[in-house]
Amino acid sequence: AIAARPVDAALAPPRSARSRAAAAELVINLCALCRTPEAQMLFHLDRGVIVRCPKCDLVRDATRPSSPGAVYDQEYYAGDDPQGGYANYVLDADINKRTFRDRLRRIERRYGYGRYARLLDIGCALGDVVLEAQQDGWDAEGVEISAAAAAEARRRGARVHCGALRELALPAQSYDAITLYDVIEHLPDPVAALREIRRLLAPEGVLHIVTPNVGGVQAKVLGRYWYHYKPGEHLFYFSPKTLRATVQRALLRWDGWSTSASYVTLSYVLNRLRYYAPAIFGSLEQVGRTLGVGPFPFRLYVGEMEAWAAHGDLRRRS
Repeated sequence: AIAARPVDAALAPPRSARSRAAAAELVINLCALCRTPEAQMLFHLDRGVIVRCPKCDLVRDATRPSSPGAVYDQEYYAGDDPQGGYANYVLDADINKRTFRDRLRRIERRYGYGRYARLLDIGCALGDVVLEAQQDGWDAEGVEISAAAAAEARRRGARVHCGALRELALPAQSYDAITLYDVIEHLPDPVAALREIRRLLAPEGVLHIVTPNVGGVQAKVLGRYWYHYKPGEHLFYFSPKTLRATVQRALLRWDGWSTSASYVTLSYVLNRLRYYAPAIFGSLEQVGRTLGVGPFPFRLYVGEMEAWAAHGDLRRRS
């Protein structure tokens, strides 16, 4: 077990200037559900240690940056690190939009929301979800902790609040739908964040979450080589069981989960495969982009799940 003690800097040796800045001061990462430092070690990675809570089975990074927001600088959204950040987020923005468009359609079909309904995208990055929702008739806005990303999102026409969610003091019961796409795993206190989301949701409002599934086939087959393990960036790794427990701890009503596919490109896949063989897949990625086949889009299960929750009584269509 990992006890509560001063963190040895060697526990999570950094690999880049961005990760060095984020990992300069590390603290013990308590279990989000049990609030305990007790842990069973699963994997020792080159950038940290992955552990599991012996009481509730929530998987987490053993340590976290004392200021998690420091990770999300401009490089995070346009960098070239296959082990962190958004691979080619700017270059492949059109492909990301197709994924977000599909997710918004699922909210509309499942709950009947859409045109003129109010939507808040938390962790909106460069504003793609907000912009897609606006085009679809939603009254949409976003929240983003990165000043650089928020500024770019605003430049593109998205309405964005910059700062930590709980510090923004947005008006209660203001949103019909809130989206949390690839965000909850980054939060130092996901239960507290979900409680704030519950405060912001209208009485019949819904929450749509997408996050890596540590209980899925990819995670089990790849083990310590699962590329969603990103110490210092991903702080918690949820299974359907632990995600449901987290949602319910925040007094939200659980409404099920399923696997989640995304639109990706060959360039994205090759970029992520650089995690395993940098020279080979890096060369193939460059060749693909040079020949014009890199941006070809297709749907792929990338080890994630989607989950649904609600403030109170559901209005899901039968």
